[in-house]
Amino acid sequence: MKTIRLSIIASIACMLLCAISRYESFAQGCSDAGFCTIGNLRLQQRDSLSEGQKITLLLPVGVGDEGVFVFTPAIQYENQLSGRWAAQVKLTANYANGNLGNALGLGDLLLSGTRSFRREEKWTSSVTFGTKVPLNLGNLKEDGKSLPMQYQSSLGTIDFIAGFSLSNASWQFSTGWQQPVSGINRNNFLPIYWNSTEADKYPPSNDFNRKGDVLLRAAYMSNIKRSLSINFGLLAIYHIAEDTYIDASVSNNPIAIKGSQGLTLNATAAGFWKISNRINMGFSVGVPFVVRDVRPDGLTRSFVFAPEIRWNL
Repeated sequence: MKTIRLSIIASIACMLLCAISRYESFAQGCSDAGFCTIGNLRLQQRDSLSEGQKITLLLPVGVGDEGVFVFTPAIQYENQLSGRWAAQVKLTANYANGNLGNALGLGDLLLSGTRSFRREEKWTSSVTFGTKVPLNLGNLKEDGKSLPMQYQSSLGTIDFIAGFSLSNASWQFSTGWQQPVSGINRNNFLPIYWNSTEADKYPPSNDFNRKGDVLLRAAYMSNIKRSLSINFGLLAIYHIAEDTYIDASVSNNPIAIKGSQGLTLNATAAGFWKISNRINMGFSVGVPFVVRDVRPDGLTRSFVFAPEIRWNL
């Protein structure tokens, strides 16, 4: 069993290292619209179902299209209300800096509830339902001109989120669905408005209408020692239809963005340290090795590194 465990860890670690060594060749990335870190869809820790209240500070950094640096801090509150019910509230912000300028703004408010079911032969299942509420409409500007979605702190839509997870002491299998329900956002970016070769490299997103995603996650959890655990896995996100935008000089009807539908497959890893009974520290990292042709939503990342610190109240 120990040999099998080490083989699994080594194989996934090798995929991560290979992807990292090649990340500059990828045009797309491993970030998502919010649901891979909500409720039971996130990478789980061994004590993630322990009762009590927790506050977590998350500090993810990444690199997006055209080398845009993205910093997305968040604060998260969790309350394990009982052995069956848990609630989570998350508030995000975003800072982006790139060749078209920089932007800073509040991101989203994510709310979710998770219902766990009885254990069946050491396996626990749970369902999560939640929503993502934008704190801006996805139209931050530089010198009065709308920036592309790569710089925006929110997608600007209200989303519905649902997920199912099955886990035991070592494995986690999850599936989820995220669907925008409020229609187009207020972004007005068209490259022609900028009249620059740099802007021409970004996908148009005027009156951007983003379609939904489905998620599949498989992860392996292991304790190195009582105070240290690691987590390796694969995360697949399938964008179920082509996104659209409007360019009045071409048509007043929505224009499909070819290549925006499809699969992104990522290798993920995480480590968690129990500093004391009240404080835990950790990190997660994700790197893509299967990508969509176009990511007009601005969620492109060649890699993401997310340190965190959690306080048990």
